Amino acid sequence: MIEIIDFCLGSRATKGKGLLLESLADWSFTIDITLASNRIKATRAITTPNRITIEGATDGWIERPDMDEETGEYVFNWDRWKILLGWSIFGLPRTNDTFKYKPTYRSLISYFVRRGPDAYNDPFRHFRQQRTWDTQLNTAYLLGLNWEYADQWQRLKDTEDGIKAIDQAIKTGAMAGMVGTVGELEAQRIQLEQEAQSAESALTSFKVHPQYEAVQTEADRITAELHELANQNIADRRRLARYKESVSDENPPRPQALEKLYKESGLVFPDVVRRTLSEAKQFHERIVINRRAFLETEIERLKRDIQGCDTQIKELTISRATSLEILRTHGALQEMTKLQERNIKIKGRLDKVQLRIREMRDLKERKREVKIAKADLAKVAEQDYDQRRVVWSKAVRLFNDHSQALYKTPGRLVIDIGETGYKYQVEIERSGSEGIGKMKVFCFDLMLLQISQKDPGGTDFLVHDSILYDGVDSRQRALALERASQITEEAGIQYICALNSDMVPYDDFSDNFNFDQYVRLTLTDKIQSGSLLGVRF
Repeated sequence: MIEIIDFCLGSRATKGKGLLLESLADWSFTIDITLASNRIKATRAITTPNRITIEGATDGWIERPDMDEETGEYVFNWDRWKILLGWSIFGLPRTNDTFKYKPTYRSLISYFVRRGPDAYNDPFRHFRQQRTWDTQLNTAYLLGLNWEYADQWQRLKDTEDGIKAIDQAIKTGAMAGMVGTVGELEAQRIQLEQEAQSAESALTSFKVHPQYEAVQTEADRITAELHELANQNIADRRRLARYKESVSDENPPRPQALEKLYKESGLVFPDVVRRTLSEAKQFHERIVINRRAFLETEIERLKRDIQGCDTQIKELTISRATSLEILRTHGALQEMTKLQERNIKIKGRLDKVQLRIREMRDLKERKREVKIAKADLAKVAEQDYDQRRVVWSKAVRLFNDHSQALYKTPGRLVIDIGETGYKYQVEIERSGSEGIGKMKVFCFDLMLLQISQKDPGGTDFLVHDSILYDGVDSRQRALALERASQITEEAGIQYICALNSDMVPYDDFSDNFNFDQYVRLTLTDKIQSGSLLGVRF
């Protein structure tokens, strides 16, 4: 039954889940409801869940149904139906793009039509995985607090989470170039600036010679030739020294010395022999003269060769010096390209480090800004909280009234404001009572129903499943049902409860309370026709 009500009120239709079963394919469901002073009937079929048919006046609605030209029916699609319900029941605007986080119709209605066991464990949550910001924001909206602050808190939290993620990435090394503190990166920056300055200076003073390689080859050739000339010069100088020494030693023996030698040996030569010796002496003298002439000629030649070699060495040395100066003051294009690449690489590293320093400083600044913003927001929210005291005080009083009615003990709805946003808590001073947690949900929901009354519009119904009463003392069950009856009758609103027959606390009802007069539908599993929709689930 609750599934059907929620289906008509725009719940998401998922094939194979909830009512969208093959056995119910031919079914459609109609809800009779008053929206913005117009009582209408809205029908939604299982096979066409995106089509809601409207019967009745729609005067004053911000969304008007379209007429189907084929059938003549007035219809909404699913999205427009939710917009209308949000506006007529909760006063939500058609669009609200100003805020990233904002109250939604489906979240708000889920506090009045709770579905599933998890919806009854916590007054402020209608499903287990409900996000904290969603509970803060939607509860604030229902209690009459400024829900926009909840949007700001969550956006600050998003920023904070992003900062924490970056911090964690830096610590784990997941972000390249971000390792180290700002101080360590500053030291690295100075080092890279020095390297960049040196590389830039080398590049600025670098001169490219168009014939650099040819000059290099010529310098190498001259160097080799100089080595060869130097070796030749050394050999010539040594030969010259030997020739000069030979010239000084080249003298023919004196005749008297020869004759004296023979006399001393006891030999006496005849005149014929003496004549022959004279001829030999003349021959030897000619040989000595010729050899001296040859040596003197060679000496002169060697002197000329040495002088010419010295001159050539001097000229080649000057030529090589010119080439070496060119090589020293210039470079090849390839070398300049390497210098440029090195310069670009160093500057790239420097830019990256400077960027990281700015980012880390920005990160620190953002941390400070978020901290200040959270404190400022909490201060503003507290001031607004005080200004809305009349509004939220009513909710606190009503919750206490319901607690007193059920347990004759105070109940507290606590609303706190901290740096992380609104914090809600409900307390009932009744320790040890079975099912008290469920009755906190009951007191909270009944309070929401009361403060949600608006003229015109507002939420005028509250739907509970039997899960709410499971495990609750029979006395408290009876008091809760009587309390719901009293409040709704006084305000002209509805309390709808699906209750198992064995959970009805007949023995604990007040004498003047007739439970059966409120029963609108009785189902039984004894026969198939007595079950809901004639189907056993």
